[in-house]
Amino acid sequence: MTVTWKKNSAKEKVTSYEIQLAKDKKFKKGLKKKTVKASKKSLTVKKLKSKKKYYVRIRAFKKVGNTKYYGAWSNVKTVKKVK
Repeated sequence: MTVTWKKNSAKEKVTSYEIQLAKDKKFKKGLKKKTVKASKKSLTVKKLKSKKKYYVRIRAFKKVGNTKYYGAWSNVKTVKKVK
């Protein structure tokens, strides 16, 4: 599965994006977390079980020193793996 998104157009420069993938809407079961650099626009996730639903959300963050400043989570998208 490939997750794609539009770059953040805010004035503040984004450092990275955090993507979460889970088997339930509350992001409790089978949670996978990935962090990608701001220059990327997509992420390929492998080793997913077939005929299962997955829920995906993303948020941007900026790292200043040792502190991370997070944006709001995106709307949750539902994906069903077919093969």
